[in-house]
Amino acid sequence: MNIRDGADYLHDALDSVMAQTFMDWELIVWDDRSTDNSAAIVAEYQDARIRYFLSEEDTGLGRARHLAVDQAKGDWLAFLDQDDIWLPDKLAKQVALIGTNNDGKLGIVYGRTLAVYPNGSEWDFDSSHEFKRLPEGDIFVDLLTRSCFINMSSAMLLRSAFYEIGGIPDEFQLACDYYLFVAIARGYRAKAVDDIVCYYRIHEDSLSRVYREPMILETFVLLDQWAPLVDPLLLARSRRFHYALRVLAISVIQLRSFVASAAPCGMAAYHTCFLGRLLTPIAVFVAGCGRLPGWLLPGLGSGESSPPASPVWKPC
Repeated sequence: MNIRDGADYLHDALDSVMAQTFMDWELIVWDDRSTDNSAAIVAEYQDARIRYFLSEEDTGLGRARHLAVDQAKGDWLAFLDQDDIWLPDKLAKQVALIGTNNDGKLGIVYGRTLAVYPNGSEWDFDSSHEFKRLPEGDIFVDLLTRSCFINMSSAMLLRSAFYEIGGIPDEFQLACDYYLFVAIARGYRAKAVDDIVCYYRIHEDSLSRVYREPMILETFVLLDQWAPLVDPLLLARSRRFHYALRVLAISVIQLRSFVASAAPCGMAAYHTCFLGRLLTPIAVFVAGCGRLPGWLLPGLGSGESSPPASPVWKPC
């Protein structure tokens, strides 16, 4: 568990670990220089299985994840972000799945995630598989070309596979989870628990909201790295899809600022969450059709790997 000023939600996350029906675990809590009372909250849990570490320096998430993994002793790594919640049988179901597929070729185990929004609404984190079975086996191409459909708090990774791929490169400090899934999926199979295993909390300070655009830009680096191994047409569609998400992220951020100046904070959060949920399937559909309109994606041709500068809203 990586934490950084997570006091508002940390009790819920830690309680969900303590409530696991599978009890043979250790919890590495890596504190990336929190300035709130996160350390005091962790200290409330007097359990020998919980080991707290304070980082010697301020690092990005990718580096913090790697440093935390270095302290782990088990063969499998399970991740829980400070504002997420595991369901009580999360570990039990996934460990059972590992036990029936322990041939050395399994590297990723994951499950369904519910995204919880500030207004109390809940949506499937992976809307593309909401009414389908989760992908299993060789998921490398699906992961790379259809965006990251695995939530980190739902996942378990083979520890030896983590080190086999060299851990997390320095260039991935925001999309580090996506990198791990793709890199490990390149050489290992995946299995999925087709049940909800965790809650992913969406709020104003969550990393995926605050750093949405730079996170997507790191995704373009990931696509370029693995480009020689993927069908060019699938890769081009994936680039268009991620650029559509980037434009959407910028637009929602700017709209959020506009709405916040004209509406109560709670309504602003509700409207922008609703807008993102409404427009994302549109971006997915248009990208899936193989083309995006020029007014939405100015300057991006089908063979262009790097996106142009951020579009800016202009007054009418």
